[in-house]
Amino acid sequence: MENVLVSDADAQTLPDRVAPAAWAADPRLAVRESEIICLICNRSFRQITNTHLRGHQLSAAQYKTRFGYNRRRPLMCRALLRIYAERAVRSNLASRIGRRPIVADPELRRLGGKRSMSLEERLARIEAGRRRRAMAEQARRIAMGVALSARGRRRGGGATPDAASSARRFAKQPESRPRSFR
Repeated sequence: MENVLVSDADAQTLPDRVAPAAWAADPRLAVRESEIICLICNRSFRQITNTHLRGHQLSAAQYKTRFGYNRRRPLMCRALLRIYAERAVRSNLASRIGRRPIVADPELRRLGGKRSMSLEERLARIEAGRRRRAMAEQARRIAMGVALSARGRRRGGGATPDAASSARRFAKQPESRPRSFR
């Protein structure tokens, strides 16, 4: 089976049911707009609860580790996540958070990079790198096209500038020095 990386946005456009084998390669496919699929029993839920996971003799942390989800990934569908986020904003939840451990304890900052990377995070980083490289390649091609067309104009070949660009080039520039007082 071919490993195909799919972004969270693209996962919404996939068919309603994706083969369970695809979830092993990319567990983000199990998180849909209106459901999340339990990767153990293949049942769909709006939210995978601790009670459901207890039936599989797992905790939420064990489930996330086993299937490669980020530790902070909520085990709920996207629609429910949006509802909870909107409710948190409305109730001004952020202002009620008393302390941020990473700020209060410098030792936590020192240990910042010492954690294992989940499959989900690794896939997201690979996708981001591919997007960055594609954008850089596109920018390089555009720059090469501009450079080639500029070289062609210097030699006398290539396209002639249009009237608008000529008008902009020869338009009167504003004075750089203020007028002296009389």
